Amino acid sequence: MLEAMEALLLDDVSESLWSEFHRDDRGAPSSALALPHLSRWARAKKLGAPLDGGRDDHLIERGSGLQSRLERVEPLLIDARAVLDDAAAVIAERDFVLLVTDDEGVIVRRAGGGGFADESKRVRLIEGAHWSERARGTNAIGTALSEGRPTVVRGHAHSGQRFHQLVCSAAPVRSADGAVLAVIDATSGMGRHDADVGFIVRATARALEEVLRLRAYASAGAAVARTLARSIERMSCPAIVVESNATIRKANDAARAVLRLSEGQSVTTALGLRWEDLRDDALRSTPRAIEINQQQFVLKTEAILGRDGAVLAVLAVIERAQRPSVASAKSASKGPDAFGAIFAEDEAMSASIARARRFATTDVPIVLLGETGSGKELMARAIHDGSKRAAAPFIALNCGAVAPQLLEAELFGAAPHAFTGADPRGRTGLFEAAHGGTLFLDEVAEMPVAMQAALLRVLESGELRRVGEARSRSVDVRLVCATCRDLEQLVREGTFRSDLFYRLKGVSLTLPALRARTDRVELARHLLARKGSTATLSASAEHSIRTHRWPGNIRELRSALDVAIALCDGDELTAEHLPLTVDAQPDAGAERPVMLTEVEGSVVRRVLSEVAGNVSAAAKRLGVARSTLYRMMRKHGLSVEPE
Repeated sequence: MLEAMEALLLDDVSESLWSEFHRDDRGAPSSALALPHLSRWARAKKLGAPLDGGRDDHLIERGSGLQSRLERVEPLLIDARAVLDDAAAVIAERDFVLLVTDDEGVIVRRAGGGGFADESKRVRLIEGAHWSERARGTNAIGTALSEGRPTVVRGHAHSGQRFHQLVCSAAPVRSADGAVLAVIDATSGMGRHDADVGFIVRATARALEEVLRLRAYASAGAAVARTLARSIERMSCPAIVVESNATIRKANDAARAVLRLSEGQSVTTALGLRWEDLRDDALRSTPRAIEINQQQFVLKTEAILGRDGAVLAVLAVIERAQRPSVASAKSASKGPDAFGAIFAEDEAMSASIARARRFATTDVPIVLLGETGSGKELMARAIHDGSKRAAAPFIALNCGAVAPQLLEAELFGAAPHAFTGADPRGRTGLFEAAHGGTLFLDEVAEMPVAMQAALLRVLESGELRRVGEARSRSVDVRLVCATCRDLEQLVREGTFRSDLFYRLKGVSLTLPALRARTDRVELARHLLARKGSTATLSASAEHSIRTHRWPGNIRELRSALDVAIALCDGDELTAEHLPLTVDAQPDAGAERPVMLTEVEGSVVRRVLSEVAGNVSAAAKRLGVARSTLYRMMRKHGLSVEPE
């Protein structure tokens, strides 16, 4: 539950305070009673932890005992080797040793260390050593295990005397069903204290949890996550998918409206329920009465199980407990502002929202123009929510992310055994899935010319044929398209059909790039509030946000703020917390230079498209390791799924 729980910091204290607590029955002085250290020291003392930190050989596992512990964690170490190697290399440069323990705090792997490597062995930071609170007292590994959250312990905050010169940061790693599987720790001497190390440890633990999550879904069936996402979008009532870290992984439009969800929100914040509550309800098939905005609902849950029977996630459906009155039904029919989720104090962005609001209630085709990351899908969702089709599904597809030979089946569906590798039961296409609602085609300019002709036929006739099937099926879908390219220029070049262009181009809406918006700082404050942060922006942070070129647009801003929140220990974010380079703002008439990161993203997209999304083949063609390609894909907002 790394995302849901705040990290525990046990900072250095005076040696006299430590001595008075541990050697005097009267405990610590009254002036120190508010310190979080005291309850942890008391717990370690109750467990019988040795005051010197423990020197006995029975605290070291060897031979078959260590091997059996290693075997339990080995699958994680293999699957996440690249992540761990990268983390070890980074913290070794800071003279920290990286440790991996099992679920009982026994070290099964160590790496790095730099100038601290020899000292780490003398204080028993070695493979086989027990570091639970019972064995070593208050320490980052043992306390992270006891409390199930990231923990930092510095200097005299350790209850073991021989560890007073150490600084340690640890974070638990949970499997897909929420059980603690391992702990990641970084330790060095107090003189090498580095606040960034704690962030690296937490980020590494989160990355390992993502590896475990993807592996669990893959073992349950590669299509489970995609099927879940599509299923909840088709439900008319609010529905969410909650994973074991208590994070709402998927939500349909109805749930976003009723619960006013923000990205990656905790189900505890949204519904006041813990993961354990939902899991137990789902396993017992027990409905639960809940209240949302002073209205009564019934929460019905269903467990999503992995191949080993572990609960990977819970599908929760929210139904009204009773029929609403006529007055409340009229009130609900108005609904929330469909465009309320789009922040804009910039004149150009506000004008685009006003035009989108006007055309949302019509069936006029809409093309959204804007760079990657500028918010085109969010605008498309708002157009759908503001239309008469709002109660029907909203389905989105990035045409550039699907191999050309698979795009037709993705859009129109396929008959059983229509082609090699096709589903023997047949497949429903996205047009049928969006029946009655809205289909959003992003990067429509990347669609092959042959597919453009097929799309035009469907739009003109309102009928489609699945691949390998003779009969026609009627569909009623509103199409919203988006692109970052000049469609008129592509028509002149002959790479985009003119008849399809004029069929799609009812009205064009341009979303300005973030660097062109005048409300960048205000948008950053808005995003901070949406993330639940109370931090403010310093003058230096505001200057960085104004002068940075933002090649990744709003997506890059969100990511930068996530990093800043993690690095900030106080109430104010500064320029040092933002992972940006400060560039002078160009003149309005200056030609925009091509950024290196944009070239990299373009090459990665093109190569992945050429190899039909095969990451191994793409990595070989690019001459990089698969782990490097995965990092590049995440950097440029590309979907990362296990092969």
